[in-house]
Amino acid sequence: MALLEWTNEYSVEVLSIDEQHMKLFVMLNALHDAMKSGTGSKLAPEILRNLVQYTREHFGSEESMMNRARYPAFASHKAEHDKLTGQVVNMVRDFEAGKAVLSMGLLEFLRQWLQAHIVACDKKYSAHLQAAGIR
Repeated sequence: MALLEWTNEYSVEVLSIDEQHMKLFVMLNALHDAMKSGTGSKLAPEILRNLVQYTREHFGSEESMMNRARYPAFASHKAEHDKLTGQVVNMVRDFEAGKAVLSMGLLEFLRQWLQAHIVACDKKYSAHLQAAGIR
């Protein structure tokens, strides 16, 4: 069973962002699958690096669209992105340095954050972006 299943509940009605969110789901599911199969310690470093890189790209894309649309809550939304990026970069650094182990707790944190962020924060910009012609 996948850690995350995409449903329309997560759609922000902007196709490129929905596709990016789906890719984040796939990446977290790949990490989850590696951990469940016992290959987490071997595959996790690369998956985590790719996840961090793609998350930065996604946040940059999302922030660019919010800027273009002059989204009024841009600053607080970006601050939330920056906070998560910092947390995950620290987690990955600790994992790679042997100071921390990859755990289901980390996966659960990432799952909950992604789901809550999309539903509680990203959906708020949906109508604003669409009104600016961003679909």
